[in-house]
Amino acid sequence: MKNIFCLIIILLFNINLVFAQVNVANQASSGVIGEVDKGEYEGPLKDGLYHGKGKLSFKDGRIYEGDFIEGLRNGYGIFTTSNGEKYEGEWKDNYKHGNGTQIFSDGGVYEGQFQFSKPHGNGKMKFNTGDEYTGQFNNGSINGTGKMVYNNGNIYEGQFKNWRPHGQGTLTSPDGTKMSGDWKKGKLKG
Repeated sequence: MKNIFCLIIILLFNINLVFAQVNVANQASSGVIGEVDKGEYEGPLKDGLYHGKGKLSFKDGRIYEGDFIEGLRNGYGIFTTSNGEKYEGEWKDNYKHGNGTQIFSDGGVYEGQFQFSKPHGNGKMKFNTGDEYTGQFNNGSINGTGKMVYNNGNIYEGQFKNWRPHGQGTLTSPDGTKMSGDWKKGKLKG
C-alpha cells in the first residue's frame, strides 16, 4: 500500500512537471518575454516555485524584478533588456497584462493597457519619429478611435485600422485646413 501511494505521488509530480514545461514552451513561443526556467533566480520559493518578490536574471542581460506567484510573473514588475528596452507595470501569468509603460530600444514609448504582452485597450504611443498617438489599441495595433499628432504638425482625429486612418475622421493641417470624411487605408475617400 505504501509503495502504491509513493508511486501515485511520483506520477502526479511528473505529470505536473510535464504540464509546467509545456506551459513555459507555449508562452515562450507566443511573445512571452523570456523563459522563466532558464534564468538565475534570487528570492523566496514556495513548494519549489518562485513566489513573492524576486529577481530573475538571464545570461543575455535580461532582468525581471518583481512579483512572482507559483513560479510565474504575476503582479507588479520591471523587465529590462541589454538593448535598452524596459517594461514597468502589471503582469499576469508571465505576460505584460494590465497597466504599464514600455520603453523601446529605438526611443519610442507606450503607456497604457496591455493584454497578453501587447498594447490592448487605451494607451498613448510616442514614436521615435516625433509622432504621438492617443487612443485605442487592439492586439498590439492602433485600432479604434484615437488622435494622431504627426511631427509635421498635422493632426488626425477619428477612426483607425491597422495603424492608419480608416473610417470617419478629420485631418487638420497646421494652417487650420480641415479634411473630413470617410478614410480608407490612410486616404480620404471621394
